[in-house]
Amino acid sequence: MSSSLGPSTTACAAFRAGIVRTKPSESVTTFAPGDSEPQPVFVHEVLGSTFGFTGEGRLVALAMEALEDLRTSVPLESLGREAGIFLALPDFSDGSGPVELAAATERLGRRILKRALEGLGVSWPEERWRFFSGGSAGFALALESAQRAMERHDYETCVVGAIDSLVEPGTLRYLLSERRLKTTDNPVGLVPGEAGAILVLRKGPSRLEPATGPTVDIAAVHLGREPHARGAKLRPDGMALAACVQAVLSAGPGAKDDVLFITDLNGEEVRAWEWGCALLRLRGDGAVAGDSPFWIPATGFGDVGAAAGAVGAALARHAFLRHYAPARRLVVISQSDSGERAAFALSSSGIPGTGGRT
Repeated sequence: MSSSLGPSTTACAAFRAGIVRTKPSESVTTFAPGDSEPQPVFVHEVLGSTFGFTGEGRLVALAMEALEDLRTSVPLESLGREAGIFLALPDFSDGSGPVELAAATERLGRRILKRALEGLGVSWPEERWRFFSGGSAGFALALESAQRAMERHDYETCVVGAIDSLVEPGTLRYLLSERRLKTTDNPVGLVPGEAGAILVLRKGPSRLEPATGPTVDIAAVHLGREPHARGAKLRPDGMALAACVQAVLSAGPGAKDDVLFITDLNGEEVRAWEWGCALLRLRGDGAVAGDSPFWIPATGFGDVGAAAGAVGAALARHAFLRHYAPARRLVVISQSDSGERAAFALSSSGIPGTGGRT
């Protein structure tokens, strides 16, 4: 991982401890009504590695740092020769059709990943690379595609990840103009962040690393689409999101009250409204019982866009590896602004070297 809270082990521990590292943006400020002095816009920036970089260069820096963190436990050179690469990127949708958007995402992804690998002195076969957009649901889309490829026996191992940054001046000014940032006069906005997170998905025990910890399994991804996405006149009613979550819960073992949700709630009212509606539907259908606990990664990392699902999966994995997961299943939820909805569950057998593994 690459995040404002550090690499994966440090970041997960810091999030669990409630540590937050926000700082005022050095390039963007705002005025609240009645103010005579500009007010700061707070962001969750990665310390050091992204300093001075903008645009694609910032995404390359995030990818490099996340891959470098992965390298501490997995040999990248051997991994890249055997694995499929599935990477979610920022959603730059401007109204273009799906074909044009997919082509633009592919070009961006190849430039970013190629430069990141060159910076690390690593070479991976480019025919194995796949790239995805879809906002905060981008990682779930990449994960679902990787799982399908493994079911077809295209790969025994897949590298699945996501990178995104919302802290650049242009992005901050756009979010300010849309009144989406959390400021003194808008308490229900988001705090921008940036992150890169990468997981290794395998069908069985690793041949490259010893089985020293419990196995962490990822169940199939369930996808949906909300017709009332951002910009629509009607608010999302939670039906599509609830359907994704219910499909995940019904497919796995465990009691209804033995689940924790990891959401991409970011402080904005529209996401909280939809999640509340989805919970009401799930409780009404008997899919969940009582008060369902949940984690909100944005409280520690900020809104990290396409990387939200990857950060959620990394937090869940670390919780199982360090034996502090509060439930048998941790369900990662995605509510993309463009309408994609997704849910997938992580669980742990607690037995090293058996079953599917991340």
